[in-house]
Amino acid sequence: MTDRTVPQIPGIRCLPEVEVYLKQQVSAILRTRPNTFPGSQPISFTREHLHRNLMTRDYLVCEKSDGLRVLLFVLVNPDTNEEGTFLISRENEYYHIADFHFPRSAKNFDQSHNGTIIDGELVYSTNPVTKVKEIRYLIFDCLAMDMTSVMHKNLLKRLYHAQQEFHHPYIQLRRKFPDACKDWPFKLDFKNMTQPFKIHRIFDEMKNLTYVSDGLILTCCDTPYISGTDTTLLKWKPAEENTIDFKIGLEFPTFVDTDLPKHDPNREYTNYDVKPKFKLYVWKGGDDPFKHETVEDNIKRNGGEYRSSFANYDEWNDLVVTDEQWESMKNSGESFNGRIAECRQNKDGEWEFLRFRDDKLNGNHINVVLKILKSIEDAVTKEEIIALEPQIKAAWEERERMRQKAQQQQQNFVQKSQQKLPNSVPEKRKFEDQDETAVKKLNSERNKVPIVAATGGDNDNDEFYESDGFEEEPSKI
Repeated sequence: MTDRTVPQIPGIRCLPEVEVYLKQQVSAILRTRPNTFPGSQPISFTREHLHRNLMTRDYLVCEKSDGLRVLLFVLVNPDTNEEGTFLISRENEYYHIADFHFPRSAKNFDQSHNGTIIDGELVYSTNPVTKVKEIRYLIFDCLAMDMTSVMHKNLLKRLYHAQQEFHHPYIQLRRKFPDACKDWPFKLDFKNMTQPFKIHRIFDEMKNLTYVSDGLILTCCDTPYISGTDTTLLKWKPAEENTIDFKIGLEFPTFVDTDLPKHDPNREYTNYDVKPKFKLYVWKGGDDPFKHETVEDNIKRNGGEYRSSFANYDEWNDLVVTDEQWESMKNSGESFNGRIAECRQNKDGEWEFLRFRDDKLNGNHINVVLKILKSIEDAVTKEEIIALEPQIKAAWEERERMRQKAQQQQQNFVQKSQQKLPNSVPEKRKFEDQDETAVKKLNSERNKVPIVAATGGDNDNDEFYESDGFEEEPSKI
């Protein structure tokens, strides 16, 4: 079976007072609520999205890594002028990563980022040269750049900030000073992204990845970054890879010693030596009333035995655990009751265990579970998406023609307006000159991408955003 181990967040959890301060800083920069994770969340891809989204809007596509989603936050301490690097988990917990440095420019490595927030995912990657398993942070979006939110900008602009202003200076620093960077806890890479009418290239690339990938992420080019659920951000997985996070409950049988009298308190006891029933519980939402309870208070409340809380959870189904799996679990010495487990259905409709998700406080909400089940039932295959590429390309090119036509009409309007202006109104002329400059800037905006213009060209080798090739030069970065 593929190793689906999720990396633990490196670094040290911030002290409560530090975490409060950092949340306030992020909230001030992004204009989001301080007590909620500011990152976006995708919805599951269904058949209706084939035509409602991919045929009517511009999207970029990248593979979906099977890792740990975290935001990367770089902030300079205003009192000490020290640079701090922090990872923000989906539970909105902040972890400090010591000794990292992210230069603001490739020309001046001393100046650091301050108030920059990047979106990405931590994965275990096997170095193709050394075969060593290492942690990588894969960048795929940007929320803020130097104390200024860029969430309102379109995807192309956000990716430009992330790649050219954040990732590129970092790469140059590592290449120029490899020894100084060798002990950093993880390396950064930039996810390959391309148009959906070249989606076959992403599928081909997934075969050669150095980490586990279980699907696709499709991001709309023309919408802002949405904190929380983004209905334009789509997550596609093959039916067999659609998973759900449940809370596990273990039910051990009660053993009755018939040799003892009925009134003997030792006559009945829980038999922990046999395999229990594994129950899956689905989260209904809301806070656990016992979330902050101490171990001592839990034991006292439960009559001398520690028990996991299943408040706000309903029993959903059974989890199939083989005798071999149970023996392995027992030998590990770990506790399993009350943990969040990622599960999937097999061809017989049974739920199977994939891995524990200790990075999550709760399983998937019941509404999310129902949507995932609908996605499984209404599954769109890889072959169906690839077969639609010619139609997606034709629709993309038609939208591009319409945009160019509209831009040309704006240019003509501005030029005609300037011709009619009298020379005796210099202030008005100055204003219209600025207007023309703005229009020219608008015309070139969609072409401001690092690799190629967003025109959907015929060259199948063109890519929008691609990594700097760590697989070819692992020793340099």
